[in-house]
Amino acid sequence: MAEIASVVPELDAPGPGTGESAEGGVSKPSKKEGARPPLSTFKTYVNLVTVVIGAGIMALPQLPLRSGWVLSSLILVLVLLSSVESGLHMWRAFMASRGSFEMLTYGDLGREAWGPLGEILANLVINIFLFGIYSAYAVLIGMQLENISQQALEKRVWILILYPVFVALALTPNLSALSRLVPVGMLAACATAVFIVSKSLADASHWQTWDQEIHFAWPQESLMSLGVVLATCIGAVAFQPVVPAVLQDMGKPEKFPLAMLAAMVTCGCLYIAVMLCGYHGYGAFIRQDIVQSMTHAPKDLQEAFEDEAEAWNWTGEKSLWVPALVSSLVLLNIVLSMPIIMMAVFYSVQESKALAPYVKPGSWANWVMRATLVTIAVVIAMCVPRFTLVFGFFCAVAGPAVALAFPLLFSGAVLRRCGVAQSWWRHGLHGLIIGLSLLCMVAGIYTSVVDLLEGQ
Repeated sequence: MAEIASVVPELDAPGPGTGESAEGGVSKPSKKEGARPPLSTFKTYVNLVTVVIGAGIMALPQLPLRSGWVLSSLILVLVLLSSVESGLHMWRAFMASRGSFEMLTYGDLGREAWGPLGEILANLVINIFLFGIYSAYAVLIGMQLENISQQALEKRVWILILYPVFVALALTPNLSALSRLVPVGMLAACATAVFIVSKSLADASHWQTWDQEIHFAWPQESLMSLGVVLATCIGAVAFQPVVPAVLQDMGKPEKFPLAMLAAMVTCGCLYIAVMLCGYHGYGAFIRQDIVQSMTHAPKDLQEAFEDEAEAWNWTGEKSLWVPALVSSLVLLNIVLSMPIIMMAVFYSVQESKALAPYVKPGSWANWVMRATLVTIAVVIAMCVPRFTLVFGFFCAVAGPAVALAFPLLFSGAVLRRCGVAQSWWRHGLHGLIIGLSLLCMVAGIYTSVVDLLEGQ
């Protein structure tokens, strides 16, 4: 997710160091306080694209290594279709409940569906998901700085150097100005995708004279490894947490399906192009960080598959301009996204009934809470400095619940509460999607743990 500002409407609210506090946490603004013009269908489309497209795009080209390019493409399309159905179900629940009760956030949807338990579960999975994305982005920052510096410092060292910056941003009381720049981060991610596609296609010439097949249409590993592929795709296209806020802001919410479908088609085409072109350009010797593959080329087949060989030791053609350009674009996207992602977690903690009295904004306890969460995320990044592994693991842990299972279950409960009946085939479809989510969680977590233990 490139942007989460719309689930943190209090980005300009008091924070640590302001000396102000809000009883029971940060209160949600009313519509009158927002004073924003209604979103048009086109602006809604742009917002959804901005939410979806982010640095997670860097995890896509490696997926065919596990599942083959055919199955990876089918899984991505399946996730897109499932996400569309999930978003449509949330829209139906919103339209059915208009005039009865108000749902401004994802947590509100959970509360109206399952009461306090639903709100707790909704906030819990979102916080785990966003916390994991933050950790993965910290790894990605270290990787890109390692590329830009031409390996002058190892990525762990870069993460450690930037730790005080991460903490300082976490303690910043007002991120409203930064949130307005998030569309710039989305454009940087789109530019990154364009460079990946074009450079990968150009680099295909490096292997075309080799006499060994380096691309596979179908899985070369166990079927359990498909869980990480599925989880990564779910995490890369997740937009459901912002749907309630977007619907509240739309001038004509009945047009939401059109905006959502257009956004999913746009993002889906871009993602498939990045995944397939990236894999086509580098095949089975693609690096965990595709920027390294784009920068260094092996001189021959033997060097490409030499055990323990690092990409920067390859002796083939080098494109040293790539890190300066592509890594800088990736960093721009992350720098604009990371503080806002973590701010969503902070505000959720501040608003929780159990912790709100103890971590009031402006208090020392609030400072400690923020610094502690950032420290844990950085420790994870230092211990597991592999972006695809961290991203895939947290997407497996929380992504299926955030994007598929809970939106379907919560929205179904709201529709029943409003007296809206659902067809039998839709119940069956939702059951299959929820089953797919559970399978993704089990297989994805298992494969991620195995990869960690085996050092892959």
